Amino acid sequence: MARPNILFVFSDQHRWSDLGCYGHQEVKSPHFDAFAEDGVCFDNCLSNCPLCVPARGTLLTGQLPLKHGAIGNDLPIRPETTSVADVLNLAGYHTGYVGKWHLAGIPRDQAVLPGRGRLGFNEWKVANCSHDYMNSYFDDEDCRRHPIEGYEPTTQTDLAIDFIKRNRNQEEPWALWLSWGPPHDPYRAIPQPWLDLYPADKLSLAPNVRLPVTKNPQNIWDEAQLRQAMQGYYAHISALDAEFGRILQCLEQTGQESQTLVVYTSDHGDMLGSHGCRDKQLPYEESIHVPLLMRWPAQGLRGRRQQLIGLADLAPTLLGAAGLAFPNAIDGQDLSSLLTDSTAPGPDQIYLMDYTACHQSFDRGTPAWRAIRTQDHLFAKTSDGSPWLFFDLKKDPLQLSNLIDRPEGAQDVRSLGRTLDTLVEKHDAYYDPDVLIPWCGLLEPWNESQREFNLPEISASAH
Repeated sequence: MARPNILFVFSDQHRWSDLGCYGHQEVKSPHFDAFAEDGVCFDNCLSNCPLCVPARGTLLTGQLPLKHGAIGNDLPIRPETTSVADVLNLAGYHTGYVGKWHLAGIPRDQAVLPGRGRLGFNEWKVANCSHDYMNSYFDDEDCRRHPIEGYEPTTQTDLAIDFIKRNRNQEEPWALWLSWGPPHDPYRAIPQPWLDLYPADKLSLAPNVRLPVTKNPQNIWDEAQLRQAMQGYYAHISALDAEFGRILQCLEQTGQESQTLVVYTSDHGDMLGSHGCRDKQLPYEESIHVPLLMRWPAQGLRGRRQQLIGLADLAPTLLGAAGLAFPNAIDGQDLSSLLTDSTAPGPDQIYLMDYTACHQSFDRGTPAWRAIRTQDHLFAKTSDGSPWLFFDLKKDPLQLSNLIDRPEGAQDVRSLGRTLDTLVEKHDAYYDPDVLIPWCGLLEPWNESQREFNLPEISASAH
């Protein structure tokens, strides 16, 4: 069978629960929901490192952040890292990338120069990192900057549709990564009609929302502010749903629907008031659990999958579906058998981490951590190896009761602790960030990034 075209669409900070196909009663997402019904809907996809830059590097390389080097926000990915685009290019694919990149380090508004900084993608319509959704831009293959008028995802979708149309009659298959910035904040940087879909005072608060919602001691939301954020978050999701529908229509109209493997996911979630928190970088479901929808009509892929899958598994899984594989050692697994066999085994657990507690986590005062998520449990230790969180997800899916010091959790804590220790020994170590960062040779780019954002640097003598 011919290798499929690949269309990989992902958004920024979209938690799994906020789509109709995952049970949300208020979010309007008809195109995503119909797509999920026609294809495969994964119920347990997890972001290994729920932070923009590390997660994006992992999505493209199948490697955990310590290997690809982008272990915290605004650290550059190691340019020698083999990406999914490199493998596809060698197999004859024509590759492209549209949208947010965020893997070039600082400054955020720099143009990503041709060469290994683009990780092998041929066509290029990219902003390294911009969250001004109503006043954005993209840089093309020759680093020419083009302003975007209006809502950024609409122009990015236009560029993706242009790519799909131009490449429809080529002999070689194509592979396009489309990266939208929303629903990441600013939540209300969106045309007003989308906001009007969601009257803020009518929205339901999740049972694990705690007020006030704290970003840092100087930035605290009351209920009205939280509702306004939720209004914008849902509005972005509905706007992206409409853009996703346009892409699917283009595939159908150009006769490429059956031969194209389409994926939708996100780099991580958003706490959005759950447990009194904002942003991400926490081992809670709202932060680590993301949507994952796939469709490949030629293969007749359908149904729901309960098996675990991590973002590190997505690139090798897509390559596996195309009969390809990374030539180098990676951390993710090829789980392409799940696409055609609902009974195929998945991993027993997913290894999770926040290596640096940078940016929002620093503001919030939460620690760096390592964790594992199984079908039934979430267990986490802080970066010095101290037990921190343990939740029985079957009995307590909202993670309201931390059993870390409770006798009813003692046996599972011991067992999961041993498993986590084995994973940490395999992949990294229980080091606090001020030791880990120099240990893995990233002190200079880390301090350069910290200076950019007026955050504390690490002393060269820390290790």
